[in-house]
Amino acid sequence: MTTTEDIVDPYEKILQNMREYPNDIPIVDGDISEAFREFIKILFTPEEAEVAQFLTVKPQSITRIANKIGKSKKETKEILEEMTNSGIIQDIGGYSYFLSMAHLLNMGFKNSKTFERLGKRGAELYHQFFIDEKFYKRYESSDTGTPITRIVPINSSIDHKSIISNAEEIHGILETCKGPIVVTDCPCRNRTEILGVRECSDKFPISESCFQVGLFGEYFLRRDEGRKLTREEAHNLVNELSKKGLVFTVANTKSPMHQVICCCCPCCCALLRGMTRFEEKNENCTEKSNYIAKVNRNLCTGCALCARRCPFKAITIKKEKAKVNPKRCYGCGVCTVTCVPEAIKLHRLERSHIYRDISELFEKIYQENRKED
Repeated sequence: MTTTEDIVDPYEKILQNMREYPNDIPIVDGDISEAFREFIKILFTPEEAEVAQFLTVKPQSITRIANKIGKSKKETKEILEEMTNSGIIQDIGGYSYFLSMAHLLNMGFKNSKTFERLGKRGAELYHQFFIDEKFYKRYESSDTGTPITRIVPINSSIDHKSIISNAEEIHGILETCKGPIVVTDCPCRNRTEILGVRECSDKFPISESCFQVGLFGEYFLRRDEGRKLTREEAHNLVNELSKKGLVFTVANTKSPMHQVICCCCPCCCALLRGMTRFEEKNENCTEKSNYIAKVNRNLCTGCALCARRCPFKAITIKKEKAKVNPKRCYGCGVCTVTCVPEAIKLHRLERSHIYRDISELFEKIYQENRKED
């Protein structure tokens, strides 16, 4: 059996080390996707690959990495910081460094320095391994259907009698998450824009429509990327984005230690498209919220605005009244925020499990993706 110690090519070692990520990396018929190989070679120069081959998906200290590459701690930190500044590896406060495959897929299109490296060719390769080769399924959920993220609605969309927890509503998450809160470009809309296939140019923004919080927020600030928001500014921006029709998603955990708060559209999003666009649907593209839309027929005027706004096509108009298909409703609340008579609201429905923290979630996904057939 070949181990990473037997591999000579630094790029191959990087790819093998990335395979320890819970989602794995793009694989086609048992072999690593050639499109993903090229993607990694665009990101890492040969000189950078010589160092990155010693990194793993688990953070390592500067001392440990320095011992591996045979350089002083000072030299090692300078090299690692330069790579981190370029967005090709991830750090924790400048003290430890690691490879993150999912980080590269998104950072590559919202960090300006990484975006310069990838350009249109990177977007084309992403389209090949993510969509054509169907890696999106493993990116969105485990092989047995555990979603990595979940939908969180906005409080104004929820019926006043329903239970609302901070961990399950976007304003509550913004209020309790670890700061700083930094807003950046949306990587998904950046990708479709550069490929010339973006459907939502007249609806949704690219800039200032993706929130980086906690350690990710610090990462961006230290590298002069994005714009820091006060919590009040973040709350106001969320209100604006919800009215535009964007869907909020976070990691499927109760912990306030989030990293990214996504503002998703059905035409570009790496998550939602698992149900809204791709030929082979992934119903577990993201976890449904513990809410479901219900219509008060006495208030409904049959204007059909909610049906037009629903990303999942869960609403139809029957006998001049809106009707919700509960099996298709993901509980995002997009249908409710512009309903003038407030005829449609989200009501509490316990239907999805939320994990304690990211470690518990990723351990479950790792095990489910590596079960023996």
